[in-house]
This record gives sequence, structure tokens and C-alpha cells, in this order.
Amino acid sequence: GLFLWVGSILEKFQEKMSKSVRKVVEEARDSGNPELDLQDKQITSLEEVSGLLSMEYITRLSLPHNRLTRVPPAIANLINLEILNLFNNIIEELPTSISSLNKLRILNVGQFLLTH
Repeated sequence: GLFLWVGSILEKFQEKMSKSVRKVVEEARDSGNPELDLQDKQITSLEEVSGLLSMEYITRLSLPHNRLTRVPPAIANLINLEILNLFNNIIEELPTSISSLNKLRILNVGQFLLTH
């Protein structure tokens, strides 16, 4: 019983977290805000953040203190990106497509927990 109970609490927590992520993304899209702050949202994959990789106009994407293990090549869709903050995630490698982001000035990948 206890394991199932903890599991369902965890699911509800993750649902709540993903709703808040969805809300942040929707608000940014609606207002045209070019700076997206998704700090500490338990995000494990950028693909799970609906519509994020098609937000071409964003200039700053902050994703510190999440659980990202990889950055998809589609990050290159964010052609206006100037600042990408991936501090304190568990990313193993970055896609080569990141080099096509011509406006990128700051890439913070500090405190990677590199796994072998």
C-alpha cells in the first residue's frame, strides 16, 4: 500500500509541476516575453515542454536545477537564443547543432554531473 500511495503522490506532484511549466510557457507565448525561466521544475526532457522548441523568438532560456539528461538537436530551432543556462543538470553531451545558434553569447553548463 505505501509504495502505491507514495507513487500516486509523486504523480500528482509531477502533474502539478508540468502544469506550472505549461503555464510559464503559455504566459511567455501569450505576452511575447523573450525570456523564459524554467528553473527548478523537475524537467527531464525539453521535448516534454510542449511548444518550447518552436519558440523562435526567445532570447534567454534558463533551465538550471532540473533533471535534463540531454539537449535535443532541435535546440537549434531557437535561432534568436542569446543566453542558454543549463547549470546543475545531468546532461551527458550537447548536440553539435548548438553551434549553429549564431546569436548565442552565454552558454552556462556549469556543474554537469557527468556520468560514464
